[in-house]
Amino acid sequence: MENSSITEEYSNYDAGIAAYNRRHYEMAIYDFEQRAVQGDPVAQFCLGFMYKHGKGVLPDLQRAIEWYTKAAEQGYAFAQNDLGVTLVRIEEKIAIINSQIENGAFVSQALEWFEKAAEQDNPTAQYNIAAMHFIESRYHFSENSKEANELFQIGISWCKKAVKHDYPPAQNELARIYLLGSHGVNQNLEKAMELYLKAAMPINEWKTLYKNGYVLAQHSLGTIYAEGIEVKQNYKEALKWYRKAAAQGHAKSQFSLGLLYYRGNGVNRDLKTSANWYQKAAEQGDAEAQTNLVRMYVKGEGISKNSEKAARLALEAAQQGAAIAQAYLGEAFEKEPNDLLQDNTEAYYWYSLALQNKASLDAAKDDTLAAKVSKALERVGKQLTKEQRDKINVRVTKWKPRVLCSSGTGFYISEKHLLTNAHVIRWKDSYNKLYEFDEIRNGLRYVEEKSGSLDLDADLALLVDERGNMDTATFRSHPLDLGEKVAVFGYPLSHVLSYRGNGTSGIVSGLSSIIDDNHPDNLFQHTAPTQGGNSGGPILDAAGNVVGVVVSSLNPDLIKHQNVNFAIKFNIIEGFLQRNNIIDYNDPISVVAKDIDRKDIYVKAGKFTTLISCYVNKGPEPLPLEEIGIDGLK
Repeated sequence: MENSSITEEYSNYDAGIAAYNRRHYEMAIYDFEQRAVQGDPVAQFCLGFMYKHGKGVLPDLQRAIEWYTKAAEQGYAFAQNDLGVTLVRIEEKIAIINSQIENGAFVSQALEWFEKAAEQDNPTAQYNIAAMHFIESRYHFSENSKEANELFQIGISWCKKAVKHDYPPAQNELARIYLLGSHGVNQNLEKAMELYLKAAMPINEWKTLYKNGYVLAQHSLGTIYAEGIEVKQNYKEALKWYRKAAAQGHAKSQFSLGLLYYRGNGVNRDLKTSANWYQKAAEQGDAEAQTNLVRMYVKGEGISKNSEKAARLALEAAQQGAAIAQAYLGEAFEKEPNDLLQDNTEAYYWYSLALQNKASLDAAKDDTLAAKVSKALERVGKQLTKEQRDKINVRVTKWKPRVLCSSGTGFYISEKHLLTNAHVIRWKDSYNKLYEFDEIRNGLRYVEEKSGSLDLDADLALLVDERGNMDTATFRSHPLDLGEKVAVFGYPLSHVLSYRGNGTSGIVSGLSSIIDDNHPDNLFQHTAPTQGGNSGGPILDAAGNVVGVVVSSLNPDLIKHQNVNFAIKFNIIEGFLQRNNIIDYNDPISVVAKDIDRKDIYVKAGKFTTLISCYVNKGPEPLPLEEIGIDGLK
């Protein structure tokens, strides 16, 4: 690879890379830091990568950029490239927050670093320059305009430079250009297929980065054969390439495999296998897979009927703009299936959104779907007041495609008040800046109003649910004892684990938290296992009374084989509620009540806890840029 003189000169980074490959991240960090502070650009690059991706340390973009920059300024091409990618990703976050695409200062800086690396004949940087020119030509100028064609030709010239190194992403992009033919490039099917095949197959030079072949090229080949794009339709070839890409975790290929198995194209029709592939893609947020799984759960095709799973999957797809899923949600809220509270306002909202994309409804196998949704909208609308309909129509007008950004747990402390963590309902970026989410949902229901009660210091927040919940938590004010039995109930990893909530148990293992914490006595330690999504949920004593709010765990990458978790103490919760004039929660129990069966604790908690889902408006697709990463050094 390029830059071999630098790599040879600083060959003593090998111990750190070996530790990284064994996932001994603490050891790798230690080794890289010793060499980085002495000016070793390879170690500086590796530290930047680990801080960016949170390997052995908490993710910290500022420190990542600092280390990348130190290595980049010494002329290390890998660092120059990855620094450029990092700056572009920051600009993309800014664009999402501002709901617009911008070519700001970060993008200009990124291009400068790409060019420095490209001057050293770094193919990854050459490809990234090409990708930025292609994107700019497509989205900032009208098709076939003089400006678009000029940018496109510059992109092609850089792409061809990277192709000379047999760089798979560049081969894939150039293949796409030859397949379609545009901006003065003549269509060349033979050249396109040659490049796709080269990119799709593993090659020695890039074996660490693309040891199983380039996944996008594999997916492209699958689509070419499945749809007969400029070639004879061949489902067996399509299956071969889709399987290769799906095995690498590519969501669209997993969806495509599910579709082929569902239809019996090139294979015997197998609904169970179809559902399995759809599930893999759905877990990665693929809206088409989620929508198709909804149908299968509703009909019991290849999987057992499950209206709750169908509704939750429909919500994720509907938020992304899938009209059929929106129509299903409207029906679900109108007709009250299992575990879904009937809500005509939500039904009217989703029916309205579905009809905004009438073309998708018309394309469904049921050619009467659009008419059915129209009648349903009219039927539900009659159950609402004009004021309610007008309020919903405003929501519909402002709607944008959304994606799930985070989830946690909340619990009812009164009929209409939900308690959770502040960090559950606020989006904190890598620079610790807080942002509002565009939508918060309590289970499947839209949270219409936030009380504004938020304490970042205590990490507590209140949500208001006007529809309410009759089952509420009971707090215990009696101090905790070391070794006391406790239980946690919540919704960790909600798309992987049970939809009905998970319970774990442990003991109180410490009466304070980390020494250098600003408020170590606000928290206590416990051993009940928690994961992402448990935040904001209740921690209960052996009688089922709430004694704290789950807040965090120690990073498992930082401390191995430990079960150290933290929860907010009752006195901190009580102070927060008093400051916000919340007086209608149950009077705290001041004594330790009699133990009840642990199973009953979870049943009791399940009645007053709920999944909190937070959404952000979906921004533009990220630029198709490539990083080198530590693997690129081998």
